Amino acid sequence: MSREYNIPYSYSMGSDASKQPQRTATEPAAIEAVADDGHLYAFGACKEVSLPSNAVLLVGKDKPCQTVVTRDVAIALAHCKTFRTLRGHAEYLTSYMPELGGDVDGVLRVMRAVRDAGLLTAADDCIALARSSADNPAKPAASRVFIITCDRPAAVERLLESMLLGADIGRHESLYLIDDSRDAANAAANRELVNTFNLSSPKNIRYFGETEREILISTLIENVPHAASSVRFLLDRAHWEGQKTFGISRTLCLLLSTGYRAIMLDDDVLCTAIDSPFARNGIQFYYGTCEAAFYPSEEAWKTHTTKRAEDPLRGHLNCLGLTLGDALQKLGFDHATETELEGSHQDILHRLSKSSKILVTQNGSFGDPGTQDTAWCFGLTGDSLDRLLQDPATLEPKIATRQYWMGWSQPTFFPQASMSQVTGLDNTSMLPPYFPAFRGEDLLFGAMVDYIYPDSLVLNYPWAVPHLPVEVRHGHVNVTPEIAGTKLVENYIASHRPDDQGMSPKTRMAHLINLLRDTAQKSDGELASEFRCALANHQANAVHQLADQLRKAPDDHTAWRELLEERRRRYLKAIGRNTVPVRFAGVAENTQEAELWSALRNNIQSFADCLEVWPKLREVASRVSVY
Repeated sequence: MSREYNIPYSYSMGSDASKQPQRTATEPAAIEAVADDGHLYAFGACKEVSLPSNAVLLVGKDKPCQTVVTRDVAIALAHCKTFRTLRGHAEYLTSYMPELGGDVDGVLRVMRAVRDAGLLTAADDCIALARSSADNPAKPAASRVFIITCDRPAAVERLLESMLLGADIGRHESLYLIDDSRDAANAAANRELVNTFNLSSPKNIRYFGETEREILISTLIENVPHAASSVRFLLDRAHWEGQKTFGISRTLCLLLSTGYRAIMLDDDVLCTAIDSPFARNGIQFYYGTCEAAFYPSEEAWKTHTTKRAEDPLRGHLNCLGLTLGDALQKLGFDHATETELEGSHQDILHRLSKSSKILVTQNGSFGDPGTQDTAWCFGLTGDSLDRLLQDPATLEPKIATRQYWMGWSQPTFFPQASMSQVTGLDNTSMLPPYFPAFRGEDLLFGAMVDYIYPDSLVLNYPWAVPHLPVEVRHGHVNVTPEIAGTKLVENYIASHRPDDQGMSPKTRMAHLINLLRDTAQKSDGELASEFRCALANHQANAVHQLADQLRKAPDDHTAWRELLEERRRRYLKAIGRNTVPVRFAGVAENTQEAELWSALRNNIQSFADCLEVWPKLREVASRVSVY
């Protein structure tokens, strides 16, 4: 692509390479007019086969095409997974890769040759598939709403009040308060709040606390006695003494909503939908960090926002459980054109089918981000990064104040669920349970749904809800060179997802169970190696990201450059350690490594057993009453 690279045109496999015209950088750029057809393309899914003389055979996975390029071209094409014009790709590559010498026309000629070889996917083809609907789509199922709480009656009271004031409660089949409170007084207060709510609500909310959970556990064990240990693992708080059991409450929601669409709310939100402050036209299919804006106080964002007439519960149901084609019609994009896909990621679109469904819906948040880790700030790009870097003197306070908008400015489709303070789940499909304890249960759940339903989608709506913790939370510029144990398992599952699109969800679930069981059979040395490789991958990716941010950072923004440099130094120091820190949530820091691997092995094996009996547990839960 550049004079230094001496990269030839691609040529078709099966022809005599020695007779093919080799266009090198020593030839003048004016040999032909370098034109762009104006259409959007992305590099398609390919397998690489190494050939002699630094050549690579690229073989299309989704269509019968192949061509030979140099190794340098193959590396560059890996950065062309986003839909752009051919010239847009050329300009991006020359800005991202200084070694290309700024030779936009040279890169553009190669991109045209790769397009002509059939290895670029046209956005027109993808938008036609996205607009198509499944034959005879089913009517969306009724909905159940769940509030999840633990020892925060003040938050519950505030949320219930906002639901009475602004939500169309009567449209839902039923509502539940899932109470995981440890303190008996808090549990009693929550039960009384439910009683008070029901005096004025058009739809009663059902209290589901410790007593109700024990009844459900007993009922499941009575009906599926061989699954007793799995039921205890998934639902019994005593099994996880001393641990945070966020996943237990979420799994209860799934059991209580089998065959329904479910909406789960954290207790510290308000049932109010607020429009994105930076709304844009179009849609996108996207991997990566959400958008963000930073405010000096809660009052600041409250005075600069627009409340939606539609409440967030109704908002989630608009597209939850629909096929992609029907969802686009609901969102007003049934006549979308290829321009709507500019900036979208081809890796997501190539997995879609006519029957692709929206199994998970998410929204943004105003206020507290819900996590102390601020690593996401270092991955911001575009307008979000510009907002962070405005006024260099306020950089660290912006991050530490914890008053953000985090969300999306247009409907955004993800391949994998992450986290939302309000989440919609289409539980008419057999969704997996959440891991019962520790943090990261949302990400692990998202990886499993993606594994079982690879053509499904997560829709992130372009509106947000207020997230206002009742307790005081302090922020800081956090540096985390390590990753949690659940992140290791999540990455492992994602990296082993089968490519075969024809495999049924039932077969994929069996594959997932076998994957976990095979992992549980690994020796301490093998588990340690897996962990260290996952950690090294995470650290190396972080260093690459930081190097890219440093390259683009304004020279005069000293504070930002210093933060990036300090973070990069810490990651490089972590990479250079001979002794790798091995820590997992729920395991004491002074635990011997052998004990740690034993605990991890037991948890993975037990969770695999849970997945095997899960369909039967869902079936029992759908037909029994726990009251």
